[in-house]
Amino acid sequence: KPRWKLPPTVVRAVVFVQALLRRRSFIRAFGHLMDEADMLDTAPPDPLLAVAMYFCRRARNPHFVDYEAEALAVAGVISMKESNIKMSDVSEIDNYYRGTVPDNHLSLTILKEKLDSLVIRTQEYLQDAIFQMEDPTPAKVHATIENCRCTVHVPEEQADRVFSESKLYLADACSRAAAELRRDIERAATVPELDAVREKVEVVYGPVETPLREEVDVARMRRRQFLEMELETRWSRPFAGPLPPHSRAARRYELELGKHNPKVRSFVNEERRYVSALEAAFEVDIARCQAKLKDLAVKRRDARARSILADIDEKIDGVNGEVQRIIENAIVQIGCDNPKVTQYANNLLSHDAHCTVYSIQAERVAEELRLEIAQNDPSPEAGDRRRGAALDLEALLDRLSPLHPVQKQLRDEFAQELADLVAAREAA
Repeated sequence: KPRWKLPPTVVRAVVFVQALLRRRSFIRAFGHLMDEADMLDTAPPDPLLAVAMYFCRRARNPHFVDYEAEALAVAGVISMKESNIKMSDVSEIDNYYRGTVPDNHLSLTILKEKLDSLVIRTQEYLQDAIFQMEDPTPAKVHATIENCRCTVHVPEEQADRVFSESKLYLADACSRAAAELRRDIERAATVPELDAVREKVEVVYGPVETPLREEVDVARMRRRQFLEMELETRWSRPFAGPLPPHSRAARRYELELGKHNPKVRSFVNEERRYVSALEAAFEVDIARCQAKLKDLAVKRRDARARSILADIDEKIDGVNGEVQRIIENAIVQIGCDNPKVTQYANNLLSHDAHCTVYSIQAERVAEELRLEIAQNDPSPEAGDRRRGAALDLEALLDRLSPLHPVQKQLRDEFAQELADLVAAREAA
């Protein structure tokens, strides 16, 4: 602990100015009577040296200082200064003389009044700054407080007084932001949505502490745990049934768990294997029917009897019906947007059969979409089913003749869902 307290900077400035004026006055008065060397030896000391000597004497023998007179003079200087004055300087001066002069000394009263005026002025500035904010988020309120702390140089011992009202506004902003963000957490059902809420928490709160960060992290961790458990327990290995639900799940797992997750990679590889298996089986069935048609075409070319021709035509119609059923099944099992299914449908089906197949499938998908919309399930999986049905409907209508009557009917009925798909693609 030092033996003496460092005097205020005002005292140092006064001593420096006094020494400067004395030296300058001496040089002006006697500089023309002696040479430069004698003048410098005889003149009062350099201002910096004079300040050093004064503080050395003051440190060696503090009792020679008239503290009451000095405190009153310093308080008068501080009181008259209106601009470029730091609250920390006033507080330091008050702390320096408090205990050195009597508690009821006029200088302490003047310093206290000056300090109170600075505190009130700072509080009013903060209040106006916060009220003028369009959206007083915790981060903005905190930034305003910290900017004021640095600009006005608020000392730690005065921080509670200066920022008491501002901290109430900060607490109110935190309360309102927490209520809104907790609603966002409840609505967020996927990992990307929770990540967006986490980013919003950082923007809204900034350096302000909040339990919302932990709440979002916990919700995100639980969502990932649920998806990993679902990935392992929901789907049979090897895959069975229609491909589209597996494809939707694969895209969901890649989006939420990440493409580099080992479990997701295994699931995606299994999906690709299943796609190849379904396409291969589909092509085998189509090739078998094409071989039958080729054989029947040869027999019809060689036939002469009408009864034989009628029998062959009946068999050809049966094979064509089988081709149509295979393509219908492929649309359901592999997907209506599969390139191979689309290619074989265009090449093998007649115009009427093509319109029949795709219109029936469009009505089927439209009915599924109506059911999903009516249920209004907020879960991510239900959202995937709605988007998947809308994508299937869009693909079926794109492949259906534009003059078909279901085109306008279904596009008008599901205009919003189809528009959302277009907006999502543009955003991506």
